[in-house]
Amino acid sequence: MADTSILNCGPLVEGLERDLGISIDTIALALAVDRRTVERWRSNQSVPQGKTRERLGELMALRDQLLRTVGPPEQVQEWLRASSRYLGGFTPEEALKAGRIDRVRADLEGLAGGVFL
Repeated sequence: MADTSILNCGPLVEGLERDLGISIDTIALALAVDRRTVERWRSNQSVPQGKTRERLGELMALRDQLLRTVGPPEQVQEWLRASSRYLGGFTPEEALKAGRIDRVRADLEGLAGGVFL
């Protein structure tokens, strides 16, 4: 799991936006928090706590795994927006918006293992 214990969350949020090509709204939906909460993290006015901190760590770990498995950010972004048979025709980005980081990770693990669904 990525280390989210640092007090400066702005670079973490910016890295998710840049590398995954996702919006603050998508990050908020993935973590089940309000958009303004993510904006406060991005501007270093607050830091995530408890379960939200764990979920942010999961999202950071997913980003790292995507970059290792899929390739550079441009390819990651393309993969996130492509329909997935594993996800029932939804895109991984749509699964993130539904808060299903686990399903996106499972889809990615299938890809990494050579299972093309």
